[in-house]
Amino acid sequence: MRATLTAVIAAIEAGAIALEVFVVIAIPGVLLWWLTFDLSGEPSQVGFGVAGVWMLAHLIPLTFSLTPESALSFGLEPQSLNFVISLAPLTLTFLTATLAFRSGWRFGQRGGVGVAAPLGGAAGYAIAGAAVAWLASPVLAAPMWAAIMVPTLWFGVWSALGFVARSVSSGHEWWRSTVRQVQRAFERVSPLGAASLPSRSWEMARLSAAGFAALMGLGALGLVAAIVVGYVQIVALGQGLQLDLLAIVLVFLFQLAVLPIAWVWSVTWLTGAGFAIGTGTSVTPFDTLLGPLPSLPLLGAIPQGWGSAGALAPTLVVLAGVMVGGLAGGRRNLRSEPILWAILVPVLAAACAGLAVTGLSALASGAAGPGRLAEVGPAPWIAGGLAAAELGVGMLCGVFVRRVDHSRWTEALPVLRRGEGESQAETQNARPVTPLVFARSEESAAAQSPSTDSLTELDTMPIPDFPGPRIDERLRSHAAEAETHVDNVAETLPEGDVAGEGGTSPSEVSAETEVSAETEVSTETEVSTETDEESILRAYSWENGPKNLESSTPSVSASRWRIWMRKG
Repeated sequence: MRATLTAVIAAIEAGAIALEVFVVIAIPGVLLWWLTFDLSGEPSQVGFGVAGVWMLAHLIPLTFSLTPESALSFGLEPQSLNFVISLAPLTLTFLTATLAFRSGWRFGQRGGVGVAAPLGGAAGYAIAGAAVAWLASPVLAAPMWAAIMVPTLWFGVWSALGFVARSVSSGHEWWRSTVRQVQRAFERVSPLGAASLPSRSWEMARLSAAGFAALMGLGALGLVAAIVVGYVQIVALGQGLQLDLLAIVLVFLFQLAVLPIAWVWSVTWLTGAGFAIGTGTSVTPFDTLLGPLPSLPLLGAIPQGWGSAGALAPTLVVLAGVMVGGLAGGRRNLRSEPILWAILVPVLAAACAGLAVTGLSALASGAAGPGRLAEVGPAPWIAGGLAAAELGVGMLCGVFVRRVDHSRWTEALPVLRRGEGESQAETQNARPVTPLVFARSEESAAAQSPSTDSLTELDTMPIPDFPGPRIDERLRSHAAEAETHVDNVAETLPEGDVAGEGGTSPSEVSAETEVSAETEVSTETEVSTETDEESILRAYSWENGPKNLESSTPSVSASRWRIWMRKG
């Protein structure tokens, strides 16, 4: 019941919107009929004229016929003419789209029940469109079913967009359920990417909207600049028409109705695609080729080509993309993305913005009169493709510039922080400290530490690996090497120093060395039974040895230092 009531209310509101647009068109039409023709003629002529403009604003082409006298008054050859006008007054077109979007937005706050609003609104607008199409039937260039269907779709699509936008912003349950279903379907391709799909989609939508807004803002500035530069030509064309007050007001309203067309043309001109005003004409930043034009004052703002400097116009679009990409690239979500998604998000956003430009270019092109004016406007796909390419390049540059971590570059390149000489001096003075992984006994740890100059021989000794399965064999080899060295040193000592007062015999030295080596071997054997982690922690412990790194020498060499001290 609530859904049915919502649909009925939406249908009534859609009919009111159609009537509102019709009245906006009818007011100047009735004034023209009253002040110019003094209410002479059939009212039905005024009715189907207003209805024809309403249908043209909803993208339905109209057909017109001119008598030889009427053609001569328009500056054409005195002959009967039949031609089609399909260039829509986009101000009225966008007015309908705005009102439809607002209607869908309001009904979107009702949650799942509000889904009936776009359907009901489309039905109500179809009824109103059928009535207007019946009034405009003498001038319609399309079949009746198309005259009803196209306005209905135009209203229904924008109403549905407004409803979805409100549901997304409010986080309705049906929207969250839809997102979860899409994620489950995407899990078959990439389970990890499915979790981040909503955030990446939202980031792409934000970047696309920002890029499109930047491009349209650039086009608005270009249009204002063209009007300012061509102000003299605009005034000259207006004065050449020699219009009275009512005609001046009507011409102003007509130019206001087609002002969005000039805005879209400005955007396509900046992208380099340009536009045409008649068959065989071209208006681009590089060259301007025109033929005879209607005496419409707004056409005096058409810019001249810049020649070789025309590349500056597409460069502005690229710079706009760089600005948008730089602002978006500073966000944490986009900076932390993998490199593949950091490329895909700006590219897809630029593609969406290019599709929007393509749609606007299609709306701003068509037939505007007889003869050469049958082809007016930009080429939609060329304009959209160039806009997507230029925005995409700019966005990629902006995003990747913000992804560069300058602090990491500074740390990786010390020359950027200090002079090259200072860096070299620090490198030369720095002495690498290599940890010695030896398990020391209490006797060797208590031995006297040698001086720095006497460590030359020890520094050249190979440093063993971390304790492992072969630690016993390595320790035995080191003990045997120490014992051999002690015997050689004892043979070179004088006899008085070996066996005398206060001296030590070689046999005692050998015995002491053997005891020390055996103690160390037994200690290391005990350590080897421990796990690797415990052995490493024991080796690096500060409790069983001196805290000076230079005195942390291998314990198997303690006896040779005693002999050296006694010899000295």
